[in-house]
Amino acid sequence: MRPPARIACVAVALLALAAPAAGARRGPYTVLPSAIRVHDGDTFYVGAETIRLRGIDTPELGRPHSQLAARRLAALLRQGPVTIVPRLEDVYGRTVADVYVGGRSVADILRREGFAKPRVH
Repeated sequence: MRPPARIACVAVALLALAAPAAGARRGPYTVLPSAIRVHDGDTFYVGAETIRLRGIDTPELGRPHSQLAARRLAALLRQGPVTIVPRLEDVYGRTVADVYVGGRSVADILRREGFAKPRVH
């Protein structure tokens, strides 16, 4: 192998090692409520990233009680800084995450209050 080709191979290998694997998790991060836009009762956006709450399912948009669940999620997320702990990426490319406000699990609150049912991701 010629030296320039060898250097290119080494560079590609180093980049591959440095880049996170597909679907790899990144660490927890915190955002302000103003950075969040709610889609439905278990999904919201932070910029271009779609966040799906892990462990619950709420009614889909257009189904009975879907707007109630979405409004409750929005109210919870407005209560303070929101900590997002990514766990995996689903088949739709959404980040499935544990989400906390004030140290409390948003999914647990929605489930306990009857807005969501348990779901395995």
